[in-house]
Amino acid sequence: MKSISRSLSIVAFVVAVAVTGSYAQNACDDLDTPTAKYGTFTENYQKNDIPSLESAVAAGKEFLEKWGACEGWKDQVAFVKPWIPKLEKKIEDLKFQPTFDAFDKAVNADDIDGIYTNGKKILAKVPTDHNIKYVMAVAALADVAKAVQAKTQSKYAGEAAGYAKTLFDGLKSGSITLDRVLRGKDGKPVTPTTPTIGVLKHETNKEEALSRLAYTHGFINYYALNSKKSGVATYYEVSQMPGYFKGYPPVYVTISDFYRDEALNIVKESSAKTAEYNALVEQVKNLDPKAPGAEEKAKELDAQIKVKDAEIKAKDALIKGYIERAMDALARAHKVAKDGTPAEKQYKEGLYKDLQGLYKQRFDKDAGLPEWVAATTAKPLPDPTSTVQPVAEETTTTTTSAAPAGNGNGANGTAVAKKP
Repeated sequence: MKSISRSLSIVAFVVAVAVTGSYAQNACDDLDTPTAKYGTFTENYQKNDIPSLESAVAAGKEFLEKWGACEGWKDQVAFVKPWIPKLEKKIEDLKFQPTFDAFDKAVNADDIDGIYTNGKKILAKVPTDHNIKYVMAVAALADVAKAVQAKTQSKYAGEAAGYAKTLFDGLKSGSITLDRVLRGKDGKPVTPTTPTIGVLKHETNKEEALSRLAYTHGFINYYALNSKKSGVATYYEVSQMPGYFKGYPPVYVTISDFYRDEALNIVKESSAKTAEYNALVEQVKNLDPKAPGAEEKAKELDAQIKVKDAEIKAKDALIKGYIERAMDALARAHKVAKDGTPAEKQYKEGLYKDLQGLYKQRFDKDAGLPEWVAATTAKPLPDPTSTVQPVAEETTTTTTSAAPAGNGNGANGTAVAKKP
């Protein structure tokens, strides 16, 4: 019995080997099945709908798995093989396309919530998509400006400033390159072809992108994040580079406002010292010359008065330096301001009236303003991060220190002198 069982096992093994060997030998001889699979692939691989492409991928993978080693199909295998990863990528992109469509829709509608919601989804998938980041940076500016006017906080301010800074630094250093080409209304590239960044209404060339990114970063820092020194430093950079915002009046109005705010702080310090000075003077007036030690007390008070007088003069000289810086920036705002429309004309006239007030305060006269403006604007704009030098003049101490007249309000100026 054992020998019979062993013989049957050998027979079963031989039969199994024969069947398997027959299958392996005949796989490449099967023409109908691989032809059908290859036909399914070629019928669907150039289509643009997900089901057709998924059908092509499935057929292609099966074709490669079962007949990839067949000599008779080597040309077809060479054709199908590189297409599989391409089609898988295309399917993935098509599945994600609704997010891009929603992003574009939000851009066209100036829907900042939609821009950020869908933009973040895109960046989660493609973190290096600088075109999306650019839109998220500059499109948030309107929302931030609206929040500033309403004295609230835009929830996108910090992120927008971060995107603006990163893109500006990358474009300036060359570590970020532009990968789009400006196209006309017919969809064809503009000649000569111009590399651009952004999408739809926010697509622009490198020069304008740098200008807008710097302005965006400066505005958000100055008005929304209360980082005024950082804001005016960036605005100064805007004034030194080509692009739309180099000739944008609110850039210079904001710099002027910064100097006036700084001057106002010094005025408060000077006023406090003036009060101390006046109190010392009153003590001298009230001294009884016949009182014991009156002469020594008078000398002591006189010494303190001289110190206070020197301190007040130093503060007042510094205030004048800040006022002159404020006038310098305001003069440039007036110089670049347009007057083609009634609103633009009114804005430009308002700037000049403001400048007249500062000039009158600084020099205590009206005459000579045009000459002063011409001479000042012929020089380079001072860097607002540089030290303001005091303007020392022979003066007599008074009991009050004047604050800088008016305030240009660059935030409001943005709304008036807006880009056409």
